[in-house]
Amino acid sequence: MEVSHLKHQIQAAASWAPETPALRRDLEIMAEVGNEVFGAGTHWIEERTCPPADPAPEVSRA
Repeated sequence: MEVSHLKHQIQAAASWAPETPALRRDLEIMAEVGNEVFGAGTHWIEERTCPPADPAPEVSRA
């Protein structure tokens, strides 16, 4: 099987987004397709508690 990747930069899974029905649907579709292509149990949706935002994050400037 040949696997190709999109030419755009892949975003790391470190970003947080609030869960919405549309986002949940899209993630379920991606996990399902990934499992079909690469095998059962290779793709899943992780659920984590989002840490509270820092009200005054430090900014470093070079």
